[in-house]
Amino acid sequence: MEKILTFDKQGRLYLPEELRKYLQFKTFIARFQGKGLYLQPIEEDPIESLSKLGKDKLKGKPITQLKKEARAEIEKNATKNIRGY
Repeated sequence: MEKILTFDKQGRLYLPEELRKYLQFKTFIARFQGKGLYLQPIEEDPIESLSKLGKDKLKGKPITQLKKEARAEIEKNATKNIRGY
């Protein structure tokens, strides 16, 4: 799917509804690749992200702790992906 997009006066890039539905994510890491911009999706649900790491991490922990751990892991991976290390 290809769309021509433009920036508005405030520098925002508007993604049409059709494209947003196709992507199915709300949070992305924006990365420059050559002369282009690459959007890498980030999981919205921290519990689902944590469960992908291993079910043992879920046992015996309160939901608030699991959310904190998942969010920290997501942010760590996002920062690593943005900086490339």
